[in-house]
Amino acid sequence: MEVVIRASRWVVGGERTKSGLRLLPVRAYMDDMTLITTTKPCTRRLLQKLQENIQWARMQFKPSKSRSISIVKGQLTGERFYISEEPIPTVLEKLIKSLGRWYSADLKDTQQIEQLRRDLANGLKQINNTALPGKLKLWCYQFGLLPRLLWPLTMHEVSLSHGNQLERLVNTQVRKWLGLPKCVSSVGMYSKGALSLPISSLVEDFKCAKVRLDMSLTDSREPVVRGAALTLATGKKWTPATAVLQVKSALLHRDVVGHVQQGRGGFGLGALTPLWQKASAIERKTMVVQEVRRQEEAARCSKAVGQAKQGRWMSWEGVERKKLTWSELWGMESNRLSFIKLSFQTCSCGLGRIHLAR
Repeated sequence: MEVVIRASRWVVGGERTKSGLRLLPVRAYMDDMTLITTTKPCTRRLLQKLQENIQWARMQFKPSKSRSISIVKGQLTGERFYISEEPIPTVLEKLIKSLGRWYSADLKDTQQIEQLRRDLANGLKQINNTALPGKLKLWCYQFGLLPRLLWPLTMHEVSLSHGNQLERLVNTQVRKWLGLPKCVSSVGMYSKGALSLPISSLVEDFKCAKVRLDMSLTDSREPVVRGAALTLATGKKWTPATAVLQVKSALLHRDVVGHVQQGRGGFGLGALTPLWQKASAIERKTMVVQEVRRQEEAARCSKAVGQAKQGRWMSWEGVERKKLTWSELWGMESNRLSFIKLSFQTCSCGLGRIHLAR
């Protein structure tokens, strides 16, 4: 495919960005090929040249599996292109999916976000209708449904408000599977404080995925990818570009402060944090994601401080942190798990159960 692309892309010039960077007219990933040109004649010449080279390589294009889209002054037109005198369907006729993202005629992700919400609701319903206990249903969501949602959340223009709506659907089922009442706050379910469960927040994973994608584009080694990187649209409340800048500033400030000893251990006994200036590109991406998770945990702790009963664990002193693992959950009864969690959050239901246990 690389030989075919290099032998074909010279016939036309690519799109020029505002910064003056000339983009490549042909882009490919595995056996998927995307052509982006500025005029209709350029597109026809490029298609003809690609058809000749593909036939030389003893291969052929399938117009039925291809799609074409023409945009003139921001408006979608019905211009048709042909491969071997066979028309290529337009996006107005059939949708197209590329790298996990659907492209439709409205050029928006509104329908895809609604479809994502329906897929999440159906997935939670299927898991809930099984005869498994609650902890196994929770495991199915954490390792089965959640990873399937992260890629569409990363590729589509999903705002933080939509992410919060999706998480509220998840929280309803998680409380049910853990045997918790509706009054239990989501802060205690995802917090890594005195008692932490082996589940992750959907909004937190959504932010980490967006930050990881932003760094992959803006910090790429390829100048074409780095110069053509766009600002990811996630609404007005939170943007990945701003979050990355804030996290980088915090990590640089941590390098200036140096290693700070915590606890009663001697100097050098604590875990050393890597330096931002000496870290590689992969290590920097990992450090940024970890800092985003730390900020989310700090936001949850700030909410817990304002909760009179369920956030009382913030004022406990000398409490050893407990991190439950999946292996511990397997050998734990469901009633015991809900009792421990409610006792930790000290809500009214939990206090009643403690009184009965005494």
